[in-house]
Amino acid sequence: MSAGINLASMISTNKSIIKLSRNHSINFEVHFATDLFNSLTKSTLQLLCRNNKLFIVIDKNVYNLYSRRIDSFFKNCNCLYKIILIEALEENKTMKTVTEICQAAKDFQMKRNSIFIGIGGGITLDILGFAAFLFRRKTRYIRIPTTLVGLVDAGVGVKVGVNFDNAKNLIGGYYAPIATFNDQSFLKTLDISNIRSGLYEIVKMGLVNDKKLFQLTEQYYKDFLNNNFNNKTDEIIYLSAFSMMKELEPNLHEHNLKRSVDFGHTFSTFIEESSGYSMNHGEAVGLDILISSFISLQRGILSQHEFNRIFNLISSIGFTTRYQLASLDKFYNSLDNVRNHRAGDLNLVLPSKIGSCIFTNECLKEELEKAVDFSKDFIHWGTYGRTKRMENAFL
Repeated sequence: MSAGINLASMISTNKSIIKLSRNHSINFEVHFATDLFNSLTKSTLQLLCRNNKLFIVIDKNVYNLYSRRIDSFFKNCNCLYKIILIEALEENKTMKTVTEICQAAKDFQMKRNSIFIGIGGGITLDILGFAAFLFRRKTRYIRIPTTLVGLVDAGVGVKVGVNFDNAKNLIGGYYAPIATFNDQSFLKTLDISNIRSGLYEIVKMGLVNDKKLFQLTEQYYKDFLNNNFNNKTDEIIYLSAFSMMKELEPNLHEHNLKRSVDFGHTFSTFIEESSGYSMNHGEAVGLDILISSFISLQRGILSQHEFNRIFNLISSIGFTTRYQLASLDKFYNSLDNVRNHRAGDLNLVLPSKIGSCIFTNECLKEELEKAVDFSKDFIHWGTYGRTKRMENAFL
């Protein structure tokens, strides 16, 4: 991925001020690989690691599953390395964990030209990326996502950060890795909750940016749920990651806060936080997609037919656990935090049809109430059947 323009500097002076403006390119690569930790096969990852000092942060669960392959790979890379394990939980996504990583890296005598490597899901990659961003005022790092969300979302952008004072990702920065390596084979050991979480990020991108991606997901979502990874699931992952990168490229540092990739992320942060993170990020995005799509339906922007397609796909993917959503007042008041994050504007993304979207700064309490009520019913639908309120949405 690259963004921006070629490096250029300009200094202008007068009697009272000196101004320095600098525009620069950001370049990093996303590699799609198979059997990444096969130590017998020469790879780009091996070339990057060779003759380097590496500090590797791995999700403890991932290491338990792949320790032999990971250890064998780095032992054959002709490099000096250290591995530390973290528990990739939202409650550990804090500055404390970041400073612990920085302390361990200092003890290991990491140099400015050494390399951090993160292996795990979005939480691990965000924490490690932020530590690399801070350590010696930016040290190179590599991302190796092992979850579906990581492959299509967290692994392909440049945002890094941690939670603070019960607020998700409140502290962070923009810092690109030197490379990301996407390997679909890691998905075989994911639980169903993590698969669902990633599927909702894929649905998000298809719904607002890529009609073909949405159609493919409608056709082949069962392969993901059934742990049947194949050429079609690989194509879906590639298209989703590509669609994300294409949208991010001209606006990596979010100078423009109207971002279609924020679809599914207006209500989802509040849903996660208010659940005490018992609802994972991707499933919260799925509920946000449903709420936003219902608002669009109410406004007559989204057709009934296309809403039905969205609803049917989300209901087929499903949710891992039944959740109790917060009150309407709390939902509505949470939009103030969204406006603060988006510099005063709501920039609510609404699907207008499959593959495209619009932005709005208005969200009426009455329409939000109907959308939240519909979603509350939806969460219970698998057990209790459609409610009258849900049936009315299909008239």
